[in-house]
Amino acid sequence: MQAVLRKVNISADYSFVSRKDKLPVLYDKWHFHPELELTYIIESKGTRFVGDSIEEFEEGDMVLLGAYLPHVWRNDVGYYADSSGLKAVAMVVQFLPDCFGKDFLHLKEMENINRLIEKSKRGLKISGITKAHVLALFSQLVENQNGVQRISLLLQMLELIANSDELDFLSSEGFVESYHRFGADTINRIYEFTLSHFNRKILIEEAATIANMSVPNFCRYFKNRTQKTYIQFLTEVRIGYACRMLIENKKSIQQIAFDCGFHNLSNFNRSFRLLKKQKPTDYRQVFGGLKS
Repeated sequence: MQAVLRKVNISADYSFVSRKDKLPVLYDKWHFHPELELTYIIESKGTRFVGDSIEEFEEGDMVLLGAYLPHVWRNDVGYYADSSGLKAVAMVVQFLPDCFGKDFLHLKEMENINRLIEKSKRGLKISGITKAHVLALFSQLVENQNGVQRISLLLQMLELIANSDELDFLSSEGFVESYHRFGADTINRIYEFTLSHFNRKILIEEAATIANMSVPNFCRYFKNRTQKTYIQFLTEVRIGYACRMLIENKKSIQQIAFDCGFHNLSNFNRSFRLLKKQKPTDYRQVFGGLKS
């Protein structure tokens, strides 16, 4: 139940992977890999977990993830129905920092990209004009699987991102520092357990058992590792899924609250306002298109 070290299959003929995925659902295991990963969502919706970041994702999202940064893209429940007809379509490029040679990053011309690689350790969401320009090159890269043009296109994409101010960090600096400073097995078990069971009642004692710790030790450990309490993290997971269900606008707010693990509607409303700075009804009006 810990984060999976996922092997990226890079052909011996190429220095990095670029592809267009067309799948029923995106890869939905909490995982990491030594490669950086740039993803553009063409067709898909759900909740994205990057380190301690929890956000909804949808068509048009572009994200750069650094090496060894744990993450998962979880499609909405409807994608898992046999007759849904839904597809997850995304363009992906995965590359090792030294994919062009160990000395390449030491070149003076690579200073900006080096800084970008450092920033990517927290995960970056790319927006605005930068995203539009990168997307044009991204499409060419996926279509051109041979020749030196692949290298040129990837470097141009990274240079555009490196010089942009249209970037937002995803994971907190505190999480990344603590995640890499200590062994990650325990926090991985806790994350995977929470992502799998958030929609039912979870007692702090149960989470502590997963971590093989006493409750006081577990609470201190989780706060030190993530800069938040376990209850805060669990609530963020639940509200993240609730946001997507509100956007889909297929269930009542009370049913959504129960489906996301809240056993009290007033507690759900209070938690939602605290995290999203608005009521669930207002969120649905803005993003769901219809009044509740």
